[in-house]
Amino acid sequence: MMETIYLIGGSGFIGKHLVRILSKEYKITVFDKFIDGEYFKSYTNVDTCCLDLIEEKIPETYDAPDFMINLASVVTAERDFSLFDSLIASNLKILLNLYDRFKDCKKLKMFIQFGSSEEYGSEGSPFKETMREQPNSPYALVKQLTTNTALMLCRNYGFPAMVVRPGNLFGPGQNPTKFIPYVINQLKDNKPLDVTPCEQKRDFIHVDDFADAIKAIIKNYRVCVGEIINVSSGVSVSLKSIIEHYKKELKSTSQVNYGAIPYRENEAMDLRCDTEKLYLLTNN
Repeated sequence: MMETIYLIGGSGFIGKHLVRILSKEYKITVFDKFIDGEYFKSYTNVDTCCLDLIEEKIPETYDAPDFMINLASVVTAERDFSLFDSLIASNLKILLNLYDRFKDCKKLKMFIQFGSSEEYGSEGSPFKETMREQPNSPYALVKQLTTNTALMLCRNYGFPAMVVRPGNLFGPGQNPTKFIPYVINQLKDNKPLDVTPCEQKRDFIHVDDFADAIKAIIKNYRVCVGEIINVSSGVSVSLKSIIEHYKKELKSTSQVNYGAIPYRENEAMDLRCDTEKLYLLTNN
């Protein structure tokens, strides 16, 4: 019998790719406020449930899974403090709702909570999991709060939680407003790009490599429960080099307006994650 995974907030970019990779070996149920039924109908090992997990709990008719992956979150780079309520609801409240629903379920082997590399702040790259976090945005601060809550539930109450901190994901189907899709689409159409000076470096990881790493974490759940694990490439590249690479490859005539957008306050100029722990725990 196949082991089971509940994928919370799994109808988005990352969730769809996790389904594509993990459904070959696991029976998956996707819970999300909005379900892309057309996408999931081609996967015979995948069920879906349309549910607002801020306001509702997973019904008792659903037995506990072997593994649970919590992707649910509002993602934003804005420094707007008015976002706190929605961020706390979509991160901390959903985590606590899931904990309350499954805290007594012995079958659950591991609960994967998604954090963010932005929790580390802007100084000290490459970032190790043992470093003290210094979040520079409401999003990063709420992610840190959720990370600490998940690990507290593990330490104090035996809830089998761990935290994944992803690098900058990219790949097919990503929101066109994200950096790499935006750059490619503008360059393809020979349209101008308004960007920052783009000297900042980011640690990009293709979504397929990311999904493979999540699969390895699941396979090695016994040593991963209770841990924070960076999942990234371990290499940072400047945003300017990415733009210039695609501009050359696409033979684009786009005007790139470097500096048209200012850096964010406390911009991280080299966001790179140390991946030694990932390889040590998963042999991946």
